[in-house]
Amino acid sequence: MKWKIALLLLASASAVSVQAADLAFSSGVDFTKMVMLLKDDQGPNPDLVELSLVLTPVATARAKAISHEAMGQPLSLSINGQHISTATVRSELGGEFRISMSRSVAKRLLPTLID
Repeated sequence: MKWKIALLLLASASAVSVQAADLAFSSGVDFTKMVMLLKDDQGPNPDLVELSLVLTPVATARAKAISHEAMGQPLSLSINGQHISTATVRSELGGEFRISMSRSVAKRLLPTLID
């Protein structure tokens, strides 16, 4: 009976403390194209900044593998050491995607993209 309680506690603890997977990019080596949309009054979220990315083949393979392993779990995305967001993975990432972020995150990120 004691082992059943211990097993239940262990399962409960692991279910509660799901650690987010990390996907870190370096704009200098992982991106072949970056386009930042700073303002779109006609868009669904005019207060957000949108970054469209095209990844290198190596970065694409890494993004696919990490997002596949983290399916249904949280994934933390960072670019050039700047945390961008954490979201639940709903589908496998490919070689092209868009990231929406707050203006404050974009202000921290933009100088690192230019250097």
